Amino acid sequence: MLADVLGELNKLNMTFQEETVDIKTIGLALEVTISTLSRWFLRKETFAEDTIYLSKFLSDSQNGYIDIKDEETMVERHELRYISISAMDIESSEARKQSMKPCIEGTQESCQKLTEGYIETLIDSLNERFPDLHLFNVAKLFSPCYYPEERRNREKNSERWILKLFQHLQHTISRDAGFVALFDVKSCKRELHPFVDSLNLACEGFSMKEAWKVFRNTEQWHKTYPNMMKLWQAVLTIPASTVDCERGFSKQNIIKDIRKSRLGLDTLDALMRISLNGPEPSNVDWHAVYKVWKDTKSRRILEL
Repeated sequence: MLADVLGELNKLNMTFQEETVDIKTIGLALEVTISTLSRWFLRKETFAEDTIYLSKFLSDSQNGYIDIKDEETMVERHELRYISISAMDIESSEARKQSMKPCIEGTQESCQKLTEGYIETLIDSLNERFPDLHLFNVAKLFSPCYYPEERRNREKNSERWILKLFQHLQHTISRDAGFVALFDVKSCKRELHPFVDSLNLACEGFSMKEAWKVFRNTEQWHKTYPNMMKLWQAVLTIPASTVDCERGFSKQNIIKDIRKSRLGLDTLDALMRISLNGPEPSNVDWHAVYKVWKDTKSRRILEL
């Protein structure tokens, strides 16, 4: 069971480690992970169905034993033993012990119940770790690849998405005295449907970032939909994960080690930008770089 669970969690982890990831990608990956775990382990009639490892194990061991072949194709038979767990041996709260009482008997059914409890706790942990999952999903507003084909459904979804988005950004639309609102809700709602229709026609099947690359420098879009374009920019700045920060710190530690303790901030910033964003060393004109370095100040050049 753990092999199947860890496989799904590793897919989610790899999504976070991608070099370019937006909030919609994270939201979709989370939804798929939670949905897959629920389908595999929380439906009694299809428990473990479609799993890679557990389904095969249950099939091979349905007679109470499992045959394992060694390297010399010799078959060894192993009988399965179900050992009950005393509630006193479980490090948990008293309420948790009470809830686990039906799951600590030494039977396959009790193991299934124990698995269900574990998966429910895991899903709760994922939801607690990512409380802004609803925010990740409203990024579909700017992702034509998630638009329904039927226009009425598209309008309904876009209205729901923008409402949830403004609920999250409510601190930016306050009308308190002395506060300058970042977004005009009424203007955004007025531009919403024409904006979505235009985006659907111009970028059908595009992701949020792909569509933004098409229209970010299109002056006509900024003039026609100034409020929605501003909202789009705000959504793009929402960090999907801490991967970029972690990658930046790693690069900083590599570049500024103990031998370069006097490296200035400007130089460090330039080196980190080059290291993180390129270009590739093979595409650099090193003769031009050398000339700039040599002409910056008087240097003693050693002939090689």
